[in-house]
Amino acid sequence: MGYRSEVVLAVSKEVLPQFLVTLAKSPETRAMCYQHADRRVDDYDGEGGVLFHWYGAKWYEGYEEVEAVQDFMDWCDDEDEDEGYRFIRLGEGLDDPADIRGRGFEALHVQRSVTY
Repeated sequence: MGYRSEVVLAVSKEVLPQFLVTLAKSPETRAMCYQHADRRVDDYDGEGGVLFHWYGAKWYEGYEEVEAVQDFMDWCDDEDEDEGYRFIRLGEGLDDPADIRGRGFEALHVQRSVTY
């Protein structure tokens, strides 16, 4: 079955052209974002950004679509565009640390609480 994660990726309109280049180069990534995301929000921030949300994703290095997204985030970081995206990955274990990248979309954050 494999290890599953909850993943959110938000991309601002400023870096969206580079993200579209990423999608054009990788049909698997395009399908993951536009056919297999559990939720997609266009104009997420009211300024042309887009948000993708996956539940139960197999987010492994070595998967072409995962590596393409990581390459996009690396490009953003290298070009000082890290405010143009936010990436959050939560593993399925309660004690798994959150993987957070990008400084944009500060409203996207991890919140854990006890429910009873």
